[in-house]
Amino acid sequence: MHISLFSQAMRTLFGNKLRSILTMFGISWGIFSIILMTSVGEGFIKGQREAAATLGTDIIIIWGGKTSMQSDQGQMGRDILLDYSDCLAIREKAVYTKTISAELMRYDVTVRSRLNAGSIDIRGIEPQYQFMRMVVADQGRVLNQSDEEQRRQVAIIGSEVNDQLFDGANSVGEEIRIGPHTFTVVGILPYKEMNSNYSGQDHSDIFVPYQTMRKLFPRRGGPAGKESLNNLIAVPYRHEDWEVAEEEIRQILGEKKRFHPDDHDALSIWNTGEGLEFTVTLFRTTQIFMGAVGIVTVLLGALGITNIMLVTVRERTSEIGLRKALGARPREIMFQFISEAVTLTLIAGGVGLALIAALAWGVNSLPMPVMFGGLIISPAIAWAVVGILCFSGIISGIYPAWIAAKMDPIEALRWEAG
Repeated sequence: MHISLFSQAMRTLFGNKLRSILTMFGISWGIFSIILMTSVGEGFIKGQREAAATLGTDIIIIWGGKTSMQSDQGQMGRDILLDYSDCLAIREKAVYTKTISAELMRYDVTVRSRLNAGSIDIRGIEPQYQFMRMVVADQGRVLNQSDEEQRRQVAIIGSEVNDQLFDGANSVGEEIRIGPHTFTVVGILPYKEMNSNYSGQDHSDIFVPYQTMRKLFPRRGGPAGKESLNNLIAVPYRHEDWEVAEEEIRQILGEKKRFHPDDHDALSIWNTGEGLEFTVTLFRTTQIFMGAVGIVTVLLGALGITNIMLVTVRERTSEIGLRKALGARPREIMFQFISEAVTLTLIAGGVGLALIAALAWGVNSLPMPVMFGGLIISPAIAWAVVGILCFSGIISGIYPAWIAAKMDPIEALRWEAG
């Protein structure tokens, strides 16, 4: 049965060559366009996620600011400086924040090794910072809780720093002088191209335990003689919590530092979850629009299939009359022509699928540019396309099949004799 359907579809196809080629091209192009645009969108979304992950996934970076609203507890125009007690307050009270770390920085510090010297940025961080910011050692190890608690003078250095200070050799275990203090290198970070950052590339910096940094290189200027921080880094439990986590942080620090939570100038916050959400929404919207254009193209092609099937019904009138005279029921006639229409549609769609699969394979075998993950064909989209093809085939075949099913067998046989 399936073989006869296919062979009959082929006869129909070659019996109306020009019309069939144009119609099937429309369907093939529609399917090609749907999957191309959605796969390009998926590639950009994947690329954006991977690029964002070089900085950290869903991280919230908090800096101090200046109040711009009058509140019951404080006047506008006050400087808001962060200190370590703010980090502890968020860690203790926040419900939506999974992890938080303080960050203390010194810029252009003179660093010396036994081979060379340079001016390098130093970052004092807590151990959990490394997991939030995707700071991973290529050689040696990262900083741990014992380093933090014991205020050890150990450091992990970026690959670019390692090239400058040690000519790219394995420097794990070597000593360096950061200002007047001696540190031991315990890890080397690999080169990591970051498309966005807030304080330079990780591979160009040196990371040391926060408490060690606080002891040796304190940052003065905090309230009531406290040592201030450069910033805090927080991560919500889930990506979906990025907005409520930020609001909660503003609430906690607003209560602690006497500013209104709605005063967004009091804290400067970069919420990477918000940026990623905007990017994903932008590409999803583009996918939907371009996919809709492709669907319209397929449906227009289905009208062409309808036209071809009407011509086929007219050419096979005598065959229809003979089958009905021999006892074929109307639903059997309808099934025959609808099946042929679906087969023609699937053949055309299959060509489009094959072309986009070949293109995706070719593109994905090439080196990908930054922020593009290749042509990613979603299985869900592929199945949706198959569903669209079947629906289009059924719709395009219903009217011709109905015309064939309602034919009077005597009139159909007489049509042949005439």
